[in-house]
Amino acid sequence: MSVRAATQTCSMRDCSTWNRLRVRAMTPQIGLLADLPRAQRRAVLDRTTRHAFAAGEVICTEGDAADALHFVVEGRIVARRASRGGDIHAYAVMGPGQTFGEIAMIRRERRRTATIEALEPTVTLSLGFREFEQLCAAHPEVNQLLLRLLAARVTRLTDALMESLHEPADHRVVRALRSLCGSYSIAAQPDRPITVPVNQTVLAELAGVTRPTANRVLRRLESDGMVDLDRGRIRIRDPHALHLAAEPETRQRA
Repeated sequence: MSVRAATQTCSMRDCSTWNRLRVRAMTPQIGLLADLPRAQRRAVLDRTTRHAFAAGEVICTEGDAADALHFVVEGRIVARRASRGGDIHAYAVMGPGQTFGEIAMIRRERRRTATIEALEPTVTLSLGFREFEQLCAAHPEVNQLLLRLLAARVTRLTDALMESLHEPADHRVVRALRSLCGSYSIAAQPDRPITVPVNQTVLAELAGVTRPTANRVLRRLESDGMVDLDRGRIRIRDPHALHLAAEPETRQRA
């Protein structure tokens, strides 16, 4: 496998600590897998392998040979790509219910299109490309999973492109922070203060702006009482106010 050897792994069928009850309870967190009929979902899960990554661990590197896609079950990862000039930029943070590796599965050369790093202790379920193809042959419904994964990716990229073309830089920073806030919020307590373990450089890259621009916007949000800034992390004191600040109507009134 292309995943780093330091990763702790175990197959779903062989790992006693990753038993069927545990997987069944976590299925709603496995995103699009939950859309599959129960029998097909079980067929997919039975062929996956569990991986545990430490915070800061590089899961795969852009250009590596690829042989599996990953469903994020716990924790969060950041995806980075190299620009034509050789600079490395973050472009997405993904958490439970999201997937990475599906693009490499359909590319002829089957190479990783991004470098993936764990932002915190993270657990994924990987499914080998060969196993996926076998599942598609045995269960045609599973083939729809790939189409949904690709559709979700296209939607995310289209939204990001529209923002980069038509939204002011300051607004992109606020929206990127709101997106991170949503990834780290607790569903039962949406207005509770949230700490996002992302530094200003990563936030600037996610928003497609310079670090000074991101810093200026964050300082303004801090003076408005919405956020607190700390080394390597941002604490959102008022998620509701941040959500409103990210809306076009609110910006126009301001």
